[in-house]
Amino acid sequence: MASKLSFGLLLGGLTTLSAATIAIAATSTAVPTPEDLWKQIQALKASNAIMAQSHPFQLGSRTVDYYTTDLSNGPVNEAIHKAGKITAVTRYPNGSLMVKVDYDKNKSLTGITAMLKVDGFDAADRNWLMAQYSPTGKVVAYGKVSSCINCHIIVTKQDFNFAPPPTQLLPIPIWKAFFPAQTISPAYAALLKQHPEAVVK
Repeated sequence: MASKLSFGLLLGGLTTLSAATIAIAATSTAVPTPEDLWKQIQALKASNAIMAQSHPFQLGSRTVDYYTTDLSNGPVNEAIHKAGKITAVTRYPNGSLMVKVDYDKNKSLTGITAMLKVDGFDAADRNWLMAQYSPTGKVVAYGKVSSCINCHIIVTKQDFNFAPPPTQLLPIPIWKAFFPAQTISPAYAALLKQHPEAVVK
């Protein structure tokens, strides 16, 4: 895993929407456009579809996502309930949609990220389509986003899905490697001290 992670860190950086990612999306009718996925995300928000075993405004790891709210659709929640807990899910079904809504310390929206499982999209990375949007829905990244994949690969056994804090926490060295230009949230740093058993190995 260490060599895989090192390789992933070399690839790092945010992949922005480009002609290449649009071309990838266009190769399969099952892959939604960024606009269509945004509509699905807004529908989850409107229905307050909180992910099983998470809660609104849980602590995030950065000052830009001081609080986060995890949303998900039915297939995700069914998989979690069937497994008993998020960390016990080894595969999510096709069509699973997970959304992380990020807020600053004042609970103002700062961005939205999403993972959608699309059969045949990216078999090497469990067919997860990754997306990042601004608060207004502008696409920041979409498709096979290396910066997302390289972090989520740490929890491959959980089908790339981290459990919310404090159930799982990133150790400081890995956190700094993925977010070198960001500031860690003091509340998250405190969680690391309070829950050393939750740090991802």
